[in-house]
Amino acid sequence: MKYLYTMVADGTYCLTHYEGNDSEVKFPNHIKVTILGDKLFKNHKEIEKIEIPDTVVQIGGWVFDGCENLRSLKLPPNLTDLWQYALTRLSVESLEIPGTVHQIVPFACNACKNLKKVIIHEGTKSIGAWAFKDCQALEDVYLPKSMESIHEKAFEGCPKVSLHR
Repeated sequence: MKYLYTMVADGTYCLTHYEGNDSEVKFPNHIKVTILGDKLFKNHKEIEKIEIPDTVVQIGGWVFDGCENLRSLKLPPNLTDLWQYALTRLSVESLEIPGTVHQIVPFACNACKNLKKVIIHEGTKSIGAWAFKDCQALEDVYLPKSMESIHEKAFEGCPKVSLHR
């Protein structure tokens, strides 16, 4: 596995490019990675499992797009930002979103065809329009007490979804 990265203002790093063909992704441990840059793992069909380091606080757009075999994804507990299309077209069946993500932005989890269950942890306050658009298998979304608003189109194209408080 090979990464290209750039230092950000606080002295940590943003991963900008990935080359590899392993089914399980390993992150560099000689640098403190806080950002996964746009399209980082795009179209890496061989990837089946990713455990993002706890240091990551931002996931850019289209990071996992085309990772059609990605079945296991663990989001870091200190994540604050999921950009639009950050988790688009994943093959995971369940997803836990940490409460440090205060807002789930539009198209964050777009067209995840196998996604059945989402657990949103305490701290998240809003879900934007089309945040889970076309997640057709989505059945159960567990909401925290901290949830203040859910856009009426947040689950457009999710015919089976039930929200649980």
